[in-house]
Amino acid sequence: MTTALTSARREKSDRYARLSRLKLLQARQELARGDTMQASEKAYGAVTCAAKAYGELRGWNHYSHIRVERILSQLRDEEQEPTLVTRYYAVKSLHSNFFEYELEPSVVQDHLDLAAVLTARLEELRQVPPHPLPAASLNPEQRRRLTLLLQPSQAAPVPVADLPRLDDLPPLP
Repeated sequence: MTTALTSARREKSDRYARLSRLKLLQARQELARGDTMQASEKAYGAVTCAAKAYGELRGWNHYSHIRVERILSQLRDEEQEPTLVTRYYAVKSLHSNFFEYELEPSVVQDHLDLAAVLTARLEELRQVPPHPLPAASLNPEQRRRLTLLLQPSQAAPVPVADLPRLDDLPPLP
């Protein structure tokens, strides 16, 4: 990997991370206004952007919902943290709530809190070297997952320039 590629990946990852923080803030504001549908979608978007931020650093294809889910599954195995996936599934229900409008405000609040915990954990993981599983130890599920994550995107990846500028996003912690 070249230095330029590493630098571009870092910048793109940083933009996704800051976009995640912005969406989490917006989710809280929407919920305070009583708009559970928008709060739900913003919280789900915050987690998705946080997963994309992590995946970008690893060179993983994160350009679909299933790949975002696979990033969290891979991290669950590498970090031995089942809560990464269980929290994601709770937050994923917020995405459904945007379309179905069926969750009560207290449930949206609970899931928004989980989104905040999950985004914070993904940010922590972004700051430390990864713990990849040794190739010889991969089971068939993990092999399929990594194959999917390492496949080039069918569509053109989002250029860094198409993401919001870092100056326009809230600072990282």
